[in-house]
Amino acid sequence: MSDVVRESYRKWIEDHHFDGLSVTLTSKQIVDGVRLDSIILQRNIRYFKNILNRKVFGNSYQRYGNELKMLFIQEYGEDVRYHTHCIIEHPQRFDLKDFEDLIRDIWSNKTLFGYDEIHIEAPSNQQRKEGWLKYIMKSKTKFDFSLSIDLENSTCFNLR
Repeated sequence: MSDVVRESYRKWIEDHHFDGLSVTLTSKQIVDGVRLDSIILQRNIRYFKNILNRKVFGNSYQRYGNELKMLFIQEYGEDVRYHTHCIIEHPQRFDLKDFEDLIRDIWSNKTLFGYDEIHIEAPSNQQRKEGWLKYIMKSKTKFDFSLSIDLENSTCFNLR
């Protein structure tokens, strides 16, 4: 992909940027003989997102459409397992430790392909936030950069 196109995506994402936790969710590569691919990973992320929103918002998630702002970007390569880099809004009514525990529990124990290797960081300053965004927008370990941005599950773009 050309640098111009990648830069356009980066700018578009920056325009929709929000404060949140920097999260990496790793995935099991094979479950019950089923090999993970980008479509299955996208479904697994949707399931994770739905459970997390239900835990945070209860019935108002489905009834009123309340949901956390989230950005999901898939990565994988020949010698890199499928994983997803995310920015997930931190709801103020949850303290950081409890929310991290909730994310870990849902990903590892409630999703089929969730693996227990999870990294979560609350960026301490603007430089860390910008660094994370730059890191997740790198082209390395993205087969097709434009397809790596999970537009279906990301809720920060107001596409609905």
